[in-house]
Amino acid sequence: MTSGTQGRSGRPGDGRAAGSPEGESAARLADVCSRRATVYEVLATGLAEPTPALVAVLDGGGLVQALREAVAWLGPDAAAYDTALGLLERAARTDGTPLARPHDETAAGSAAAASDDRLVELRVEHARLFTGPGQSAVMCYASQYVDADERGPGRLNGAAAAYAAAAYRESGVGVVPERGELADHVTLELEFLFHLCRREDDAWAAGDDEAAEAAQRAMHRFLREHAARWLPAFAGAVRTATTFDLYRGLATLLSAHLSVELHEGGGRRVAGRTRTDGVTWIG
Repeated sequence: MTSGTQGRSGRPGDGRAAGSPEGESAARLADVCSRRATVYEVLATGLAEPTPALVAVLDGGGLVQALREAVAWLGPDAAAYDTALGLLERAARTDGTPLARPHDETAAGSAAAASDDRLVELRVEHARLFTGPGQSAVMCYASQYVDADERGPGRLNGAAAAYAAAAYRESGVGVVPERGELADHVTLELEFLFHLCRREDDAWAAGDDEAAEAAQRAMHRFLREHAARWLPAFAGAVRTATTFDLYRGLATLLSAHLSVELHEGGGRRVAGRTRTDGVTWIG
């Protein structure tokens, strides 16, 4: 997906006075949005076709560490993610393959071969679950769930896809044509939620409360009216269809994150406590 919003490195300065209550509050809000975006980014990346980078960050422990940091703002309520994080920790390599030393060509070759095998294994399972060839084990499009009736799954590119495409247009987010996916594919919708979190993050940090609240409203609406109607069923289907801890962990992470997002209204709490600083949340 592409978006016209600025990245973190290109933010304009916040017009609020440094150290003021308003400035500190906006900084906390921006931080929470950034952390929530990390979870959506992990989900979108993890459910896409596996890459060497995914294997490296998973097996090196970086993925789980990033998630732990991302949900820490919830305080004790971060325990909602424990099952998912445990599965993802188990998904990391535990066979004791030694890290290659620069002068140890044999060890380096063995580690590289093991990593290649690991990648192939994950790609085969990903194809079985989501892409085929043939009938995939899990349906990956909102239309198949939201537009289903007594006759079976909904047809592809149905009303749910039109809803997703309209939401992207309204938010100024475009789908990269080379992706070749329909608008309601699970990874595109998760990327959209990531973009909205980052947009809100950038707006709070820039002191643009109006833009931040607009992003918050767009996200809350998309979650309530669309994503919540099918992503929990998708997550359940993944958990049923696979024995791979990576995909069971990602599905459990998706369920937990949706529950938190819907309950908290997309980050209504800051630093693990209910807001009491007078800032009105958009519901």
